[in-house]
Amino acid sequence: MKYLVTIVLLLSLLAPLGAKAPTANDVTVAIAAITDSAICTVAAFLNSPSLELPGSTLHFRSNETLPSLLIFQQSDIGSYLPVFLKTKEGNGSFFASLLQAARGPLNDIAIQYLTVHGWEVGHAILKGAAVTSWGEGMTLASLMTSVVTSGRIPPILVATDVTVEGRRVSTPVRVEGTFMLHSDDEGYFAVRPLTLKINGEEREV
Repeated sequence: MKYLVTIVLLLSLLAPLGAKAPTANDVTVAIAAITDSAICTVAAFLNSPSLELPGSTLHFRSNETLPSLLIFQQSDIGSYLPVFLKTKEGNGSFFASLLQAARGPLNDIAIQYLTVHGWEVGHAILKGAAVTSWGEGMTLASLMTSVVTSGRIPPILVATDVTVEGRRVSTPVRVEGTFMLHSDDEGYFAVRPLTLKINGEEREV
């Protein structure tokens, strides 16, 4: 009997150490947090001058003008919106709006995603990295020209290995996946998952 009691006590102590499986809602929130963060990071970079998002840093390869790596270090997505809203300050005239759009072609999209998903401080905190692929021969100048003249976003691939924690998930969720940021056939900005792995488990996309 003593042996059985000892085993039960050991199991009860070890149980909290095991990883809790994320719920469907946890997965949805984590994916939204990561894709929104990727969108916001790209938007912040394309703003002129570039914006700094808390806990998010960009890294560049030698002689390249577009970032190849995004690093998230306890980056709270709830802290992003005020950064973008500051770019909207002004008299609100038509010409001011045009100037703002030219300086930050993806700022409105970033604000839209952050607002629709209602991120607040503490909701989702990201730690990890994302590798970006902008397309053969693409430079910052050619990307900006394409966005401003056509109003469309050329396909951008983002490969992530990011863990999401916070009040909107019941357990940490690690997302390893590949996502495509682009303008769809109707010209709307879209994010499409290509591959996806949640806490080490392959998921259908």
